[in-house]
Amino acid sequence: MRSIYIIFTLFAIIILGNSNKLYAQSGQELVDICNMIAGEATYLKDFQIKLEAAKPGEEPPTARHSVVLSKNTKYRFSICNSKDYPGEATILLYDNNRLLGQNYIVATGKSYPTFDFKCTQTSVYHIFISFREGEQGMAVALLSFVERF
Repeated sequence: MRSIYIIFTLFAIIILGNSNKLYAQSGQELVDICNMIAGEATYLKDFQIKLEAAKPGEEPPTARHSVVLSKNTKYRFSICNSKDYPGEATILLYDNNRLLGQNYIVATGKSYPTFDFKCTQTSVYHIFISFREGEQGMAVALLSFVERF
């Protein structure tokens, strides 16, 4: 009887040891990927976003963040989507009420992984991140320093 337990245990170890493991992307992995996409820019801050899908008839969920950006500085905003979720993130940069930059151009339907912003006034700026068509998603937005001008 003991030999059956030993054989069963060895069989279970072999089966479990050889199973394929699936790993979801972590927020830190997305930060690292986004940092590579940002190129020669210097990492300043990241915003990790995970939003549920919008319910029918409701506005898509949006993550909102505020940052202080300095005059005469060029910044780069990068966005990286998790491959584990269907949503494709869009990032919008506003001052008080004016759109200053975005990674998704509605007229062409094209998304870009980065966009640069030349800041001409030290102020508080607002970052809005959502997923197109209200899909569920996970992403990381990265704020990087490019240069002083």
